[in-house]
Amino acid sequence: DQEKALEEYRTQVLDHVHEMYENKEDTQLDVEAAISNVEEELESPCAEEMAALEKFVSYFQEDGYDVVVFDTAPTGHTLRLLELPSDWKGFMDLGSLTKGAAPSKGDQYDEVIETMQDPTKSSFAFVMSPEFTPMMEAYRAAEDLKEQVGIETAFVVANYLLPEEYGDNAFFANRRAQQEKYLGEIKDRFETPMMLAPLRRDEPVGSDELSAFGEELTGLSELPKKHEEVTIS
Repeated sequence: DQEKALEEYRTQVLDHVHEMYENKEDTQLDVEAAISNVEEELESPCAEEMAALEKFVSYFQEDGYDVVVFDTAPTGHTLRLLELPSDWKGFMDLGSLTKGAAPSKGDQYDEVIETMQDPTKSSFAFVMSPEFTPMMEAYRAAEDLKEQVGIETAFVVANYLLPEEYGDNAFFANRRAQQEKYLGEIKDRFETPMMLAPLRRDEPVGSDELSAFGEELTGLSELPKKHEEVTIS
């Protein structure tokens, strides 16, 4: 819940600002101006990104989950978040007046990054349409992720593939041929396993539909009953 996460993050930051300057009568800082500055910054898109990352990190401290899926913002936003050095993670740069406005969680962030760097614990995947621009954006992001953060791409997902059983005409035939061309280029560039996701009539909504869709993509629905229980590490 993005709105709830953002509200929790705002409250956390503002509470910490009040705590920092509480009973500091000898300070030369304008506390009200500092708080006003923080409140203004908390209205920025950056705050939404940090709130999402804060929530993601919090799941690492909770029990009861076998897998945590972080469906990130566009690639540029994701890279910027993951590149934050540990002593800056958990709070925004609000200038020298309010630097350190939110509690530092450097150790927690380091643990998350280390987990994402470990291929036995985490898999990072890029999802893209089989077209030139999305392919190149994902490829450049994958290279930056490896060089700047040390996270390898585990696999890629080619999305919105036109099903063979629909659109039997020249237009769709040309589109399928174009998609096939870029599927080959994606495979050559990334040199990782590739998952193929077809274009659907509607969105899969709810755990049952998502599970069925996932089984369709991974081929699990075609396994014999005695092999349906699969552990993914």
